[in-house]
Amino acid sequence: MSAIAIKTHRLILRELTLDDLEGLAQIYADPVVMKYYPNSITREETKYQITRMINGYQQRGWGLWATIHKADNKFIGRCGLIPQIVDGCPEVEIGYLLAKEYWGKGLATEAARAIRDYGFGIGCDRLISLIAPGNIASQKVATKTGLCYEKDVIFRGKTVQVYAIASS
Repeated sequence: MSAIAIKTHRLILRELTLDDLEGLAQIYADPVVMKYYPNSITREETKYQITRMINGYQQRGWGLWATIHKADNKFIGRCGLIPQIVDGCPEVEIGYLLAKEYWGKGLATEAARAIRDYGFGIGCDRLISLIAPGNIASQKVATKTGLCYEKDVIFRGKTVQVYAIASS
């Protein structure tokens, strides 16, 4: 059993394990879900990413977590905190990615708000989300979570929008 990081009304966010490989690889293989990502992610890359997350839990105690929908106990994505370097500065990003059949139900916002509270609870004084300019749904999640558009930056060769929130 992997460690649970966060529980919300409808979701459980827990540490990813290699048992999540097939579920996450299926989500990453969906071109609709991956529309705003630079490229699709293969099964092998997914396995590598999960291994990095497991190492991150051991080093930092947090990272991207498996996102489980309580009602059907189904793996529906990965949401959590991601260490990033943006314009040469260390940042902590709130990230969310759900299977498309769970879109439009407020689940990404529910996860993002819980992740924001978790991040502030562990001492982050600022959290960001990096969002593709055309990704209106993700921008809405960020604003509903209290993040505000700050600036455009070049990140990994692409223009992205930085949404940010500071702890109060």
